[in-house]
Parts: sequence; C-alpha cells; structure tokens
Amino acid sequence: MLEMRRNISILLFLLCIFIPATAYGQAGNFDVNAKSAILMEAESGQVLFAKNEHLELPPASITKIMTALLAMEAIDHGDVTLEDKVKASALAESMGGSQIWLEAGEKMPLKDLLKSILIPSANDSAVAVAEHIGGTEQNFVRMMNQKAKQLGMKNTLFINTTGLPVEHGDHHSSAYDIAVMGRELVKHEQIFDWTSKRLAYIRNGSYPIYTTNELLGHFPGADGLKTGWTEEAGYCLAGTAKQGDLRLIAVVMGTDSPSARVDETAKLLNYGFRAFTKAILINSGIEVSTVEVKKGKELEVPVETAQSFSAMIERGTKELVEQEVEITKELEAPVKKGEQVGKLIFKKDDRVLGKVDLVVAKDVERAGFFTLIWRWIVDFVMGFFEK
Repeated sequence: MLEMRRNISILLFLLCIFIPATAYGQAGNFDVNAKSAILMEAESGQVLFAKNEHLELPPASITKIMTALLAMEAIDHGDVTLEDKVKASALAESMGGSQIWLEAGEKMPLKDLLKSILIPSANDSAVAVAEHIGGTEQNFVRMMNQKAKQLGMKNTLFINTTGLPVEHGDHHSSAYDIAVMGRELVKHEQIFDWTSKRLAYIRNGSYPIYTTNELLGHFPGADGLKTGWTEEAGYCLAGTAKQGDLRLIAVVMGTDSPSARVDETAKLLNYGFRAFTKAILINSGIEVSTVEVKKGKELEVPVETAQSFSAMIERGTKELVEQEVEITKELEAPVKKGEQVGKLIFKKDDRVLGKVDLVVAKDVERAGFFTLIWRWIVDFVMGFFEK
C-alpha cells in the first residue's frame, strides 16, 4: 500500500512537470503539416501565421477564386447580371475533371454557373463564365493576370481559368497570393450564399450539386471558400470562417489527403481565433507628438492621429506593442488643422503591424514681421554664446 502511494506521488509529480512544459512547447512552436500555409485576418490583411507563404506551387482549382472574383466585379460594374443566360461552348463541354456536364449550346443563368464553380468546383462552368465575360477564355485569363498584378500577387501566373494541369506554361500561385485574392472575394458577401452550402440545386432546382469543401460543418463558423487537387498540387484548401465580428482566411497547399487539408486548415483557424485577439491600439484624435513650425506665431504644433487603429495580437501581449513617430514633412506657417505630416507606426517583435496618419491638431498663423525680426536677433545673439 505504501509502495503504491509512493508510485502515485511520483506520477503526479512528473505530470506537474511535463504537462505545462508540453502545452507551452506546442503554443510556442505552432506549425501545420503542409508545403505552404498562411493565416490572414480578412479585414486588414494582417498575416498571423506563415509557412513558405511565397513558395510558387500549382493551386489546382483554388484558381477559381480569381474566376469568381472577376465575375462578381463584372456584376458590380453592370457588365453582366446574375440572370444572364450563358451559352455553353464546345470548349466548355470538353472540360474534364469536376463538372456539371454542360452540353454545347445549353443555356444556364450566370447565378447557377457561379454556384457550380464555388460548390462542386465545375471546370466546364468556369470556362463558360470566362467566355461570357471575356469573349474567350484566353481574354479572361489575361484579365485574371491583370487583376493579380493589381492586387500585388507577385508569385502568381494563370494559364487557364480552372487550375487543370497544362502541358505548356507554368500555372502557379502561392499561399499568400491566394489569401490576398480570397480576401478580395469575401468582400462580395453574396458569395457566401453559395460557398456556405453543402448542397444546392441548379437547372431549375432539378440538379443537385454537392460541396467539395469538407471544412463546412467541421469548424465553427466556416462558410467557404475553395478546394483544389491535382496530382502535382496535392490537396489544397483556402478556407474562411467568421466568429463574432472576426473573419479569418486560412490557406494550406500540398497536403497529402482530403482529410489532411481540412484538419490543417481547421488547426490554423483554431489557432487564430484562440491565440489572438483584435485590440484597439489607438483612437483617432490622440496627440502623440509636436512638430516645429517655421515662421509661425507658435514655434510648435501638436500632431494627432487621423484614424483609430486595431490589430490582431497574441493574447496578453498588448503592452509589447511599440509606437514609432515618423515625421515626413517640414511645416512653415500658415498651417491648417488636419494637414498630414507623417505616420505613427505600430511594431511588435520587429514586425510592422500597421500605420496611421499623423495630422496637425490646430491652425498655426504666420508670425508678424516684428516677431520674426526679434527671433532673428535673439538667435543671432545666442549664436555668440554657443560658440
């Protein structure tokens, strides 16, 4: 009996030592099992986690995020409508892989085609939409690459609208670039009417389509976004979830199974929602410094923040955020309230979290002639003493 109690005591002692250390080690060395991955806060674009995020890899059907983005922008601009009847071409009919079996000459509302692009990842629908908006698929591909350049997607080149393997060319993207275009797509909230559905219907409600995104129902708040797979790409997923007012976008590329891409994406999202909090770091109208005003009635003027600023930070680390005032403009009276003079930069662990504009807090009139003469005399006399 005494021996048993001693063994239990030793076991409890060891548990007290190792359990906290293990938990801390997991938090301090967070990783995901993917060739490339990223976690981004959707509103600001702030990166919360990254692993080989600029590595150029085949994105497979995640390509269709850009296809859908251009379609939504065309709708916003009034170039097309969701009720447009889109006529399928022979090229659209010929697409392999995931499809809704369009037949050349078949007409379908643009809304149904977008549903089938985002839910079951239909390649034939992607080509039909591209031809409807761009005239030809290749015209539309040029539009995709132009948009990628506009968004600063430096590690992306599109060869087609589907992400299907190509014999010539190097169709590629990166986890970071995918998160950037995903962030643009989620600004069009109507897409969640489709990407959040596990089951939907097209062809006047007679044809069921099923999602390829098993993150739906697997992670709380998940409502999109797009899967991808080819032999070369492996299993990829750009997932998004919203909890409260916070939306995160997670991308994993090059996982080894359908379940792995879901599990690793869920792990990223869980890490983001649990380990981080959105903190207000400063409000607008807060005076942070003063700036010299040449020839002003007042020699200095306070500067204040033009906007409030919030950022995602690890819980319990708000006090570690540093502020740096950067004045980029010399002032000479007269000066008007609201004139921009620089930036307030927020940093943590040598990483820039963001910047806000600094503006003059009040008007400063030009000093009168005799005041300027008197200041000159004082400066002249004081110059002798400084020597």
